[in-house]
Amino acid sequence: MKQLPRPLASLFNLVSQPAITLLIATLLVYGFFIPFLGFYWDDLMLQWISQSMGTSGLANYFSTNRPVWGLFYQLSTSLLGDDPWQWQVFAIFWRWLAAYGLYYLGMQIWKEKTPALLAALIFLTYPGFAQQYIATVFGHFFLVLSAFFFSLTFSLIAISTLDRKRDWLLHVAALLLSALNLFSMEYFFMLELLRPVLLWVLLREDTVPVRQQLMTVIKRWLPYLLVFLAAGFWRAFLFDYQTNNYEVGLLQMLRANPLQTILSLLGTVLWDLWQTVLKVWGLVVQFPGFKEFGPRAWMIMVVFSLALLVFAGLVLFWLGRQSSPTTKPERSKYWMSLWAALIALLLAGVPFWLTQIPIGLTFPNDRFTLPFILGVSLFWVSIVMLIPLRRWVQVFILVLAVAFSAAYQLRMGIQFQRDWEQQTRFFWQMTWRIPALEEDTIIFAHELPLRFFSDNSLTGGLNWIYSNPDRQDNTIPYVLYYPTVRVGLAFKTLTPDESVEQNLLVGTFYGNISQSIAIFYQPPACLRVLDPELEPDNWMVPLQVRETIHLTDWEMILPEPQHLPPSIYGSEPTHGWCYYFQKADLARQLGDWDEVQRLGEIAFQLDDQPNDPAERFPFIEAYAHLSLWQEAVEMSDQSSGVSSVIRPAICRLWDRIERETQDSEEKSSAIQRAIETLQCEAQP
Repeated sequence: MKQLPRPLASLFNLVSQPAITLLIATLLVYGFFIPFLGFYWDDLMLQWISQSMGTSGLANYFSTNRPVWGLFYQLSTSLLGDDPWQWQVFAIFWRWLAAYGLYYLGMQIWKEKTPALLAALIFLTYPGFAQQYIATVFGHFFLVLSAFFFSLTFSLIAISTLDRKRDWLLHVAALLLSALNLFSMEYFFMLELLRPVLLWVLLREDTVPVRQQLMTVIKRWLPYLLVFLAAGFWRAFLFDYQTNNYEVGLLQMLRANPLQTILSLLGTVLWDLWQTVLKVWGLVVQFPGFKEFGPRAWMIMVVFSLALLVFAGLVLFWLGRQSSPTTKPERSKYWMSLWAALIALLLAGVPFWLTQIPIGLTFPNDRFTLPFILGVSLFWVSIVMLIPLRRWVQVFILVLAVAFSAAYQLRMGIQFQRDWEQQTRFFWQMTWRIPALEEDTIIFAHELPLRFFSDNSLTGGLNWIYSNPDRQDNTIPYVLYYPTVRVGLAFKTLTPDESVEQNLLVGTFYGNISQSIAIFYQPPACLRVLDPELEPDNWMVPLQVRETIHLTDWEMILPEPQHLPPSIYGSEPTHGWCYYFQKADLARQLGDWDEVQRLGEIAFQLDDQPNDPAERFPFIEAYAHLSLWQEAVEMSDQSSGVSSVIRPAICRLWDRIERETQDSEEKSSAIQRAIETLQCEAQP
């Protein structure tokens, strides 16, 4: 075969180094989004705790939930601060290192670079887990997983070395890394039992009696078993909160109805294996519509996934060219790795099956697929390598799967980017409308169009904006609740004057149901603080929020001091329609009708216009108070013309106008015209 020019050959030799290959692949899949992402899910709460309460706050937060793991957060947040891009780099680094650890583990199993690198690439892009961009949380997950992979690798290397000093050092390192995994968190706890299986795979010899082989494996595994038992004892008996947070409900069900429980468990196990091993690949071919997703997003997805396909293909071709095997690959080692993969998959699910936590392929339950990725990677490499095909065909099948998985991860990156932009607009509009907020206030909202956030995580953002950074006590001053989630948990019912007490791990919120405001946010419409007098009849607002409107107290909203979102949300956006609407609505609350009119004169000259008929309400009311009756009626007609559903709310608005404005003939004529147009007497 013709030799490549020396510079090109040197380049291929460099990029085909596993660490560099995996680093380039990681950056191709996840690196593009580093500057465009923020904080999601629990990241938002953790970052607020870190910035407002420091390491002591984080220690308190994790004291009842993975306290050892919390030590890593205390160190990392002290080093990285609150810049989102640094956390994206942090998460990408640990994902890359975990993939590198899996590569070396594969090398111990197969003694060959190609399958080991393919397993690492599958791990790197596995589509069942799509929360890589929740960087603060899952960067630490991959830190622990890296420790586990290298622990397995070091212990396997140690049994093959002839250097007793090196053997001892490798075992010590492996034991420490194993302890880090076992004492940090429960996700990868049961995977530790894969170690004796892998020891058996490497130590197995056909000429040695099975009993003797077993004794050798047990002898080698014994120190790790002792660490495993110590961690299990600590979790079961010394760390009391472990069983409080994750109750082993399966044991109670077994005692109550053993046969039905066993059958149900078997069904759950088979379903979860089906999801994580087979069904998951259906995600990679579910492409979004071109117009819906956008041409730029499509271009990003196609360019980077094709780049990974070409790059990985060339590297693996070069590795195959360099090795040039003259003998047929041993199939037996792939059979052994296949059995190890199946055992890994079963061990991965044990913590979730015991605690009856549902595993899924969509957010947020796709995080529970993390322990399965090791088994999935080993499984598919083993299966494809056992198919009687030419090696280049086997490699092409797996590289193609990796490229499609990368395209899926890129699609998810775009979704995360858009979600962050949406959250940024949400909090900027909130501060425009609510400059300051009385402490102990509840904000009720429908389940907001923020895909990668919960009401609990948004509570972190809310407090980051409005809470006093010099607070010394452990109370949490604000919460944001989705009524569909919190009724029956944080409080019993939506009954006025019911007290609320919720432990948020880092502190407790004490409030009252009647000390709340209700908001509605459905882009492209602006965020709205709902009017307790008008909105009960506004059927354009979801029922779950309308049921909280009677509890709203606008006295909780203070005109000063003006709070702003933290620096993570960037500089203040250009003032468009929503800015002027928010400020006009605030002025309406304060009864400053001249200011509402002034803001309206600016707002209605913009290209941007109202996207919800209720966004004209402040201006209708202001024009009426300023005796600009013709303008008030015309704007009322514009709002009612959008949808008949809004008419009952506009009728309530005219009732208030009639009650609160001075009588005049022009007023009577205007109100009569408005009522007739709206058919208010016929409204329910």
